Amino acid sequence: MTLNLLAAGCLLLADCCVYVSPAKFLFPALLGVGFEVLLWTNVVFGISWWFSHRKSWCVVSILAIGLSMGNVLTTYSHQFGGQEQEGEHSLTVLTYNTHQCSQLKKADKNEVLGYIRESGADIVFLQEYEVRRDPYYLTFDEAKRFLRKEYPYTYYDFSIHNGRRQFGLAIYSKYPLANKNSIHYESRANSSDYCDVIVEGDTIRLFNNHLESNSFTRHELEMPENLSDTEEIKRSTGNILRKMANAYHFRAAEAEMVRDAIAESPYPVIVAGDMNDVPVSYTYHTISKGLNDTFLRQGWGKRGWTFKWKLAGVRIDYIFASDKFTTRSAKVDKTGGSDHYPYVCTLCG
Repeated sequence: MTLNLLAAGCLLLADCCVYVSPAKFLFPALLGVGFEVLLWTNVVFGISWWFSHRKSWCVVSILAIGLSMGNVLTTYSHQFGGQEQEGEHSLTVLTYNTHQCSQLKKADKNEVLGYIRESGADIVFLQEYEVRRDPYYLTFDEAKRFLRKEYPYTYYDFSIHNGRRQFGLAIYSKYPLANKNSIHYESRANSSDYCDVIVEGDTIRLFNNHLESNSFTRHELEMPENLSDTEEIKRSTGNILRKMANAYHFRAAEAEMVRDAIAESPYPVIVAGDMNDVPVSYTYHTISKGLNDTFLRQGWGKRGWTFKWKLAGVRIDYIFASDKFTTRSAKVDKTGGSDHYPYVCTLCG
């Protein structure tokens, strides 16, 4: 019973992370990352007690799960896409963290650029979009030229721009873009930008985001080869916790800046990008407040992870939209070229 109480308490504390800035209190945010594990642990406890001679004890887990239903409903899809109404126009939107853009291969061999060109998306949001000045690699002009026929309108916002590389955000669009602006953060590798797109006479404000990453190394994300090496486990765990604390501090401030910019928009909005945080998080709930998470309209029980991790996938890439829009379809495409999967949805409105 002690373990059951501990699991229930941790689940409820994880629920609190959506309301409390991790810059002020970190522990709930750390538990939020493990929300699904805590949830299913309580499910197992509840079922176990129900089939035991102490059935009444299952109430602890049942209450904890019941109080967590709000976060369950942001973690797993639970709605079906809306029907397109007569006279409405549809807009297919793609968000993709390209992570060096298929190892900076030239355009005709570049898996990321090839996928974008064949995607059929009307608007494409790219994060960690990188090109080089060295013509041996993918260059800015080459990438733009490769996609020009499908996407004549572009907005680039490079947070890192030097004699060797250009790295940051990009928006490709089939429709005209105007009023281009950037939101710059204390952490140089991250930024958000916004611009307006005019679609059949309607103006929509687009937000493209790449928020602070935990910056884990591949070694840190993998299990230690020797599980008996306690010093190595302590060292890796300490590094991970330090990086998470630092990243949460930056992300909380960045999420609040994005929220404020959304609130100032005079137009309906589409907010996309790599938020580097799970649905049970302060980042997610701060940015998505008052908006619809398009992923949730995929039927029942899907979790749709967008980041490839050896141990488990996580959903950290999102498209949020104003109530003006209904989501007709949404999917995560399991394609290569990056450590993230592209996420695409079709909006009607």
